[in-house]
Amino acid sequence: MLTNFTQKVTLVTISLVCATVSLVAQNLIRPYTLIYSENLKGGCAMFGNTSMHIIDNNQVNLVKMNEASNASNGVGGLGFTQYGNDNQNMQFIRIDNTTPGIFNASSADLVLPAGTNTIKYARLYWGGRILNSAITSVSDTLRRVKIRKGNSGNYFNVIAPANNVDIFNVSTTERIYQSYVDVTNFINSNGAGTYTIANIPATAGSVSGGGRYAGWCLVVAYENLALNYNSVRIYDGYSQILTTGSGPVAQTETLTGLNVPNNPLLADEAVLQTMAWEGDGNLGASASNPAGDFLRVNNVTVSNASNPATNFWNGSITKNGAFVTTKNPSYSNQMGIDIDEVNVGTGFGILPNATSVQVQFGTEADQYFPSVFAFTIRMKEPLMSLDKSVTDANGNGFAEPNEELTYTLSGSNPGPGAAYNTVIVDSLPLNTTYVAGSLEIVTAAGVTLGFQTDAADADFAFKGVAPNGRHYVKFFIGNGATGTTGGILPAGVEGNFTLRLKVRAAAIPGTIINTARIIANSQVGDPFTDDGTAVIGEQGGPVPVKLFSFTAQKVNNNALLKWITEIEINSDHFMVQRSDDGINFTDRGKVNAQGNSSTRTSYSFTDALNSQSAIVYYRLKMVDKDGTYAYSKIVAIKLNGSMSEEGFSVFPNPFISDIKVVVNVSADANARIRLIAFDGKEMLNRMVDVQKGENIVVLRDFGAIATGNYILEITTPDGKFVKKMMKK
Repeated sequence: MLTNFTQKVTLVTISLVCATVSLVAQNLIRPYTLIYSENLKGGCAMFGNTSMHIIDNNQVNLVKMNEASNASNGVGGLGFTQYGNDNQNMQFIRIDNTTPGIFNASSADLVLPAGTNTIKYARLYWGGRILNSAITSVSDTLRRVKIRKGNSGNYFNVIAPANNVDIFNVSTTERIYQSYVDVTNFINSNGAGTYTIANIPATAGSVSGGGRYAGWCLVVAYENLALNYNSVRIYDGYSQILTTGSGPVAQTETLTGLNVPNNPLLADEAVLQTMAWEGDGNLGASASNPAGDFLRVNNVTVSNASNPATNFWNGSITKNGAFVTTKNPSYSNQMGIDIDEVNVGTGFGILPNATSVQVQFGTEADQYFPSVFAFTIRMKEPLMSLDKSVTDANGNGFAEPNEELTYTLSGSNPGPGAAYNTVIVDSLPLNTTYVAGSLEIVTAAGVTLGFQTDAADADFAFKGVAPNGRHYVKFFIGNGATGTTGGILPAGVEGNFTLRLKVRAAAIPGTIINTARIIANSQVGDPFTDDGTAVIGEQGGPVPVKLFSFTAQKVNNNALLKWITEIEINSDHFMVQRSDDGINFTDRGKVNAQGNSSTRTSYSFTDALNSQSAIVYYRLKMVDKDGTYAYSKIVAIKLNGSMSEEGFSVFPNPFISDIKVVVNVSADANARIRLIAFDGKEMLNRMVDVQKGENIVVLRDFGAIATGNYILEITTPDGKFVKKMMKK
């Protein structure tokens, strides 16, 4: 163990399947087990280095250590080299020549995302080939190494527990081994940057049958609240993969405990990181051994630019086909250790809701020892939406005494992830009474359609009374819903629900405003909500104009604005307003309103784009005949013609504590998010990493700030987005 460290690791045994394609020569030394499992905002990093290199004529042979492609070896190309560590003069690397007692040392960098990272789990592995006499000469030889942060300073002694050493007997005089120990506290205290590992037990020199080697690897699970939610699963074990005859040998492991979201993945939304010992770049496929050595995920062969399908285990340290250079020394050929990261989100059979994956490693010419497998899988969040409309019994668009009103609620999940425990709650207006037996599910996923009883029973809706006396109705929707809990609403699925209310005779004159809310949570438990409101008023009484849509598009050198209203009562005109910063607006033109309408009415306005800003913002000032007015949402146009409103949204607004921002970007980038009070005080200034495509960023813990209006500003390479927010 690391001095003053404690270790607490729970191992969950996984199922093991051995599949022999030819002559059986693999040896399972320690079964592969799940050693870390968590759903978190964060990910996994795997890094390390070799501790030996080839010395010829008293100097490092850089040609042998750095050749990464040779047409004369096997099928040739990148990932095939003519050099390996068999029968080579393998000597210790020593980047630290000043500290007494250090006989080998190499370093590598832990690279973490920008922002605050909390290390949740870290395990250090080291291994090599060593003479039995070296093991017996010093007590606990294989269990001891040294670690330090950086390239200078003090080392800390590390000793692995006695059971954390895996040994394979190469012969009666030599052993191959790996040891491992928990170093979570040490890595969490020191964070990202360079780590040096020293004094790895091994024997230097030249030998056949695999050659001499030594190296180390660190696997780190981290949390970063600015990132997306991911399912991180880390497995390890130890086995020998070796063919002693013609034809390939393969071993298949079924790794259980995965938590794949219930929607398809993109390529980079499932990442496999793996480490193995003693792979050789010079022992890949050839004319007589076409299979080479390989890695398969769900029976699909894994490859990239630097790890060919027929020579995956080639002594490289790579990330998606690119050689990792953040290590010292930085050789292309490690001569004894592989650490590779590949995207496996598409094409590898990792299906929605999968809980296991098959990993197969095989060879027909090489020997290697697979050790660690880590899967990081993106967990996608829902995006709840609720629209609500109202019709009156006589169809004139006005609420009259004792008239029945029919409300239609349309709930949907347009987000990329499934919504869990999905319900719709409608608090009934005080100036109405509920019409018994009017709860109907028109269309919905996973539930019985038709009229539902008013009682809280086995069907999927009921009418209730809250402790404060307020009457409400509730619908349980989604696959697996019951009479007491909501179900799973898949991405892209919607449902329609109706209920009827009767206008109380004493309620007129007045406007009837009815707001409902859809409530769900993501796969990891984060809440998602949206509200839908329907408004109807008495005949002759003003009501706010209800917009169905409002869009902006660049056409030639003009902005084409289009909007559709669902209801208009006593509306006089619309004033189109424009802004260069999303805050200060000026009038651009007037469009006369229909006046009174209970059906959808379309409008348009064309504005010359003579602004020098990269983005222009528009809103509608909706004015009634009595002079009262309200504003629409803000839409924006980038002057390259794309609509920024399609790439940016914020919810909920108004907010209570948390704000969720959905932003689409054209490439991986950094985004700066600022929340600014109207007096100019900056409440938040945060830089977050965003990936190409859609990103959901959750801004938390604003419950303590004062109620009022704020400006949310997000700046990406695609432009600046500004939104007025209200804190309730």
